[in-house]
Amino acid sequence: MIPIPDFSPPARLGERLDAAREEAFTGRAAHLAAFRDALEGGPVAVLFVHGPGGIGKTSLLRRYAREARGYGRHVVRIDGRSLVPSPGAFGSAAAAALDDPRAVLLVDDFERCQGLEEWLSESFLPRLPATVLTVIAGRQPPGSRWSEDAGWARAMRVLPLGNLREEEARSLLHALGVAAPRHEALLRVTGGHPLALGMAARLALGSGDPLSDLPGELPGDVLRHLLDRLVGEVPTPGHRRALEVCAHVLDTTQALLRTVLPDQAGELFAWLRRQPYIVPGRHGLHPHDLVRDLLDADLRWRDPDGYQEMHEQVRAYLVERARTASGAEVLPATLALSYLHRHNGFVARFITWRGDGGLHEDALLPADRTAVLSLVERAEGARSAAVAAFWLERQPSAFRVYRTVRGEPVAVLAWLRLEAERQDEVERDPVVAAAWEHVRARRPLRPGEEIGVARFLVHPAAHERPSPAMDLMIHRVLAQFIHGRRLAWSFTALRDPFWGPLMAYIDQRALPRPVLAGDRPTTLYAHDWRAVPVGRWLEFSGTVELGGPAEPPIAGSTPRRRPAFAVLTREQFAAAVTQALQDLRRPDRLAAGPLMRTRLVAGAEDGRERLRELLTSAIGALAGDPRTAKLHRALATAYLHAAPTQEAGAERLAVSLSTYRRHLARGTELIIEELWERELREADA
Repeated sequence: MIPIPDFSPPARLGERLDAAREEAFTGRAAHLAAFRDALEGGPVAVLFVHGPGGIGKTSLLRRYAREARGYGRHVVRIDGRSLVPSPGAFGSAAAAALDDPRAVLLVDDFERCQGLEEWLSESFLPRLPATVLTVIAGRQPPGSRWSEDAGWARAMRVLPLGNLREEEARSLLHALGVAAPRHEALLRVTGGHPLALGMAARLALGSGDPLSDLPGELPGDVLRHLLDRLVGEVPTPGHRRALEVCAHVLDTTQALLRTVLPDQAGELFAWLRRQPYIVPGRHGLHPHDLVRDLLDADLRWRDPDGYQEMHEQVRAYLVERARTASGAEVLPATLALSYLHRHNGFVARFITWRGDGGLHEDALLPADRTAVLSLVERAEGARSAAVAAFWLERQPSAFRVYRTVRGEPVAVLAWLRLEAERQDEVERDPVVAAAWEHVRARRPLRPGEEIGVARFLVHPAAHERPSPAMDLMIHRVLAQFIHGRRLAWSFTALRDPFWGPLMAYIDQRALPRPVLAGDRPTTLYAHDWRAVPVGRWLEFSGTVELGGPAEPPIAGSTPRRRPAFAVLTREQFAAAVTQALQDLRRPDRLAAGPLMRTRLVAGAEDGRERLRELLTSAIGALAGDPRTAKLHRALATAYLHAAPTQEAGAERLAVSLSTYRRHLARGTELIIEELWERELREADA
């Protein structure tokens, strides 16, 4: 008789699920050791786990919960996805930990309530019993306030979470039932990313395709299979294109979808929002990060021309939206446009696009003055704070404050608008003094123009480093560029040379000498918006969105583009016209002159011929007025008929040499004035 094995199934489905998760869990030895040490009475009260989406934070917290229960501890779990990011909501969800010395508080998806970080460190966590262990897991690392506080520096440990090591990834694949011959291909495709490994494993188990034979350089079939498994079949090519658009842009609205699929936008938007891998947000729909990356990579690999066409369609819509947005829509519209640069791999070094981190931009309130000056002093020192105090009195409307959900200022930016050089402003602020010096040396302002100075990009928790707060400030500056109707020059003041390559990428040129502002040198990045106006700047921006710079820029370099207009001072322009008149019968010298790069000849197929026609016509126009006819005769004799000397010219016209010279000088002045006015009109067009 065959014995019947003793099989006692788990009493609950949850136990079966937990058993399967336990079997699949692999690696993370250091993270488990740190947790056990804290459970056993170590000095650490808070573990802060951070890593990108799908990296396994939730799985690690599940394992932590299991370990904690094994120690007889009470587990309190908070999911940031389902929590209103406010102190009241968080306090209610975590209330059970306040009175239980043996509690373990696990907070997942903390990036959804990042704005509570300061409140947690200063108010909530210190009220917990000393023996409570807290684990915070999110995409972003903790702010610097934790490490700067001597107490938290000892009581908290930061645990970055990355891809699984090769042996750990192989162990996971083995636990998931994937045969060893297929491991190599799946590791190559996923890079050890846990979520991608899980999807790839399910693909391998359900597919007869020889995945191990795929070439590493072209994982297109793997992308297709992963997408098929994650996304499944889509009803029509229109639905597929809607998905591709959604993956390519920051957020998808029905209006944006209408630019690509005008006849189906409503239907397709409704379909998108029903899909389990699509997340609704404040400004539209977006896919899960991994789905986004897979969809975008698949289209770019599968149909490069179609990818480019789709990009250009959505870009046209986003450019127009960014240029016409107003009020609260300005920042979201600017962020959406800049997100198109994410696809070239370069800009992502500087911009996180991780959302607002629980912060929002607001106007300066009278009650903010002390807090703003404290922020500037913490980040840049007392001397910078004194300059900020001056500008708070002079231009309070220039300041933008970035607040937590509780309304507390944690970051600040000033956009100074300057119409005329004022002695007290120059004396008080070396950054403004350097900006005016640069303008004076090149092209002064015309009536009605102004310069803008981005000053005090201050966020002490992560000062001048990539963060959601810095994202908001950088995009506010970009928005000022785009909407600066009277803007002639802009200057951006940054201390950290880290930003140099990004400034070069967006055509902000570093001034040759740093400015000593506060206690550290500050670099000023300048742009002349009359030389490269907003429309042309945005046009060039579109040429690098997908491919990136031709080579990684270095601080102070300028991205490759079509030559900018030459922006000459009135004196430089006058000298250039005088020289061009003398070179009128010398085409080679005429073509080498600075007028060839002015707006006078912009867009002409033959710039040299266009310039020659302008000069000749301006001379000819003087002949029609009796008051200037004599000036016309002097100019025509000298430049159109090429009198070899002034003496010869005077003799031809039967006037004295002094009269000839006077007529020639006055006629040249009129030509200069006519062409200068034309140049200014072109700049204003």
